Amino acid sequence: MSDTNITIKAKENQYHHLTKENRITIESLINQKDSSGKRLFNNTYIANYLGVHKSTISRELRMRRKEKMYIRTGKTKTLPYTSQYAQEDAEFKRGLSKCEYKLRKNKKLAKFIEDKIKIDKWAPDVIVGYMKVHKYFERDGFDSISTPTIYNAIRYGIINVKLEDMRRMKYESEYKYHNKSDLPESKAEYSINNRPDEIDKRLYFGHFELDTVIGTKKGKHECLMTLTERKTRFEIIFKLKGKKAEEVVNTFNKMKDFMKNYYDKIFKSITTDNGTEFSDFLNIIKDTKTKIYFCHPYCSGEKGTNEKHNSIIRYFIPKGTLIENYSYKKINRIAEWMNNYPRKILNYKTPLEALQEEFNNKSILNKIYKLQEKINHI
Repeated sequence: MSDTNITIKAKENQYHHLTKENRITIESLINQKDSSGKRLFNNTYIANYLGVHKSTISRELRMRRKEKMYIRTGKTKTLPYTSQYAQEDAEFKRGLSKCEYKLRKNKKLAKFIEDKIKIDKWAPDVIVGYMKVHKYFERDGFDSISTPTIYNAIRYGIINVKLEDMRRMKYESEYKYHNKSDLPESKAEYSINNRPDEIDKRLYFGHFELDTVIGTKKGKHECLMTLTERKTRFEIIFKLKGKKAEEVVNTFNKMKDFMKNYYDKIFKSITTDNGTEFSDFLNIIKDTKTKIYFCHPYCSGEKGTNEKHNSIIRYFIPKGTLIENYSYKKINRIAEWMNNYPRKILNYKTPLEALQEEFNNKSILNKIYKLQEKINHI
């Protein structure tokens, strides 16, 4: 046999914990002896039989023997190996090796995690990342913790959270990649191919992705218009009376009137798809310095950040649900939740925190904060 095969076999036989049945087999085999009292089966044979390393057997026989002390003489005697005592000894020592769970000991930390999962609908990985970045582990009652620890605490009932309390996406992406085809001649100069590298690389704030979200395809109903800022992932959601070009243009006109001189500083470019609701795109950018770019037909994945955000909205507004059923306040709360949800790609900062880092001008920030609420109520 080659050295390589020996190494592979050794690795396969390492690090096995013996079970109760294994110990019964060991006891049975070591007790089988010939007429002279010599064992019929050595440690190597038993190890191969059980599929473990031979050192596991020798260690088991050395460490799992019960010792009896004689009180009068003070001497001890090692008793024969028994599977019952060996199993009890293994379980006892295994129990001693387990430390107390952090979340059982630290009630303040456990309550914080429970609230973030059940009330704020945060994922365990987001909670851990956010706590690290914002230095929660340096506060009284907060210890360093890992994502698997939170999941284990949920599974073992250590914290008052069930797996059903976790926010899970109900819809998987149905996006299919298509070969890129040319845009209509009227949009050729606005192709995403002409979009500058600085926008592609998300170097600067002010470049948005645009789309609409419908409740149902049956009949004419209200819909949502979503704008996602590429760098900060800041989300703005507007409620439209219908999925029509005039509704889109009307909403942008309201935005221009409200933002006034700040509009061009905020909306430097917009990337969207070829939906009919964006057919009157020249009026969208009319009287502004805003640039507009169109994805290739059937390639909405070219504005993937916005598509991902739309899938998050679907958690709150499932497909087939009428947008009319959701008030302006509920729509604003959805955007508020998204903008206060830490993102791994932002080093566990929230989009709102990332936005605040972009501007020292409180007037601009206040305009952005109030934009959605004001337009949705006009």
